[in-house]
Amino acid sequence: MEKKERESLESKSLLAAIYYLEQDELSFLEHESVKNQLLKTISRKNIILLDKDNERFNGDMPSIELIDSSFMARVRKERIAHFDTGDFFYNGRFYEDNQGDFVVVTRESKDDFNEQMHSLLQILVIVSLLGIISIFIVSQYLGTVAYEPIIRIIDEIKRKDTKNFNEPIVLKKSYDEINDLIKTYNHFVDRIAQIFNVQKNFIDYVSHELRTPITALLGTLEVTKNKQRSVEEYETVISQLKQYTADLQDTLENMTLLSGAKTSFEFGTLRVDEIIWSVIENAVLYHQARIEVEMEVEDNELLSFEGNVKLLELAIGNLVENALKYSNNDVVKVSIKESQGRLVVLLQDRGIGILEEDIYNIKQNFFRGQNARGYQGKGIGLSMANVIFQLHRIALEIKSDSSGTTIILTF
Repeated sequence: MEKKERESLESKSLLAAIYYLEQDELSFLEHESVKNQLLKTISRKNIILLDKDNERFNGDMPSIELIDSSFMARVRKERIAHFDTGDFFYNGRFYEDNQGDFVVVTRESKDDFNEQMHSLLQILVIVSLLGIISIFIVSQYLGTVAYEPIIRIIDEIKRKDTKNFNEPIVLKKSYDEINDLIKTYNHFVDRIAQIFNVQKNFIDYVSHELRTPITALLGTLEVTKNKQRSVEEYETVISQLKQYTADLQDTLENMTLLSGAKTSFEFGTLRVDEIIWSVIENAVLYHQARIEVEMEVEDNELLSFEGNVKLLELAIGNLVENALKYSNNDVVKVSIKESQGRLVVLLQDRGIGILEEDIYNIKQNFFRGQNARGYQGKGIGLSMANVIFQLHRIALEIKSDSSGTTIILTF
């Protein structure tokens, strides 16, 4: 608005200069035309012409005290200059004429300008208030639309209990971010449900495994106290109780290992081939197993290993028992090799194999393959072996198809 006022005053100053100083060079009609244009745009009371001595040369502006010498000097230097007061806008133009060099000063009252500014301020305030109200209303609506799926999710979660905890949340109408949230929540709940299922199976396993030795202990004690026994009979009973207690201790060791409660064991230097031969001898003795052994290790130092003999016998024994069981006691091949400076043990059977969709979950606690339902087992042998191999930093890899399974242990 100020720029517009100044541009208007510049035009009026030029028109005033032509009217007052070019009268001798214009025809009467031309001069009258300039006069009419000037009087339509500005009053003579708002015009003054000053000569080189800053004295009034023409114009009817009543007061020139505000037009100081510094402004006049700026006009003569810059050709055009502006300043304003509380009541007026002022414009100064330097004009060279055959009568001399003059400064033409025009002014314009700020009354209309201030009214326009006041009107603009009112419009801006009204528009701003209407805008804020509109934004508030629209944001409330959008907030309701955006928050509605979250409210429904909260209501769904509140309705969850022990019976329907693992049921997924399904919303028919939603948007991508909420859908991602629902998928994440459903995946999280599914994982928790799996953990709960594992815990339940673990408790069932604990109950089953502890019940047998405890029942044997209590039964033996009950029978023994019914009548007096000889020293030999007491020694036999004590031997039985000792065996039951050892079985119970082994079961507890296996359970603590399987649950992850026990992660530190006594490690010492051992021979891997001796452990494997010990496992094979037990398999032959108890299962009449047919096991072929292939030894291809040139560096005997690779056979020495830091570990726990009992745990490794348990883990490798579980692998051999699985190979025999799921191949119906067919020939099992054990290969002891070296690869890139590491000891590698392969167990190959000709059994039923592991389905492709099961092989990624086969190491989990209590998981059993779909094609293994006809064989006795609890689904803990391989998971326990995997825990033991992890403790010994032995990589366990499983490859399987319908022709059999290959276990690869990399030390």
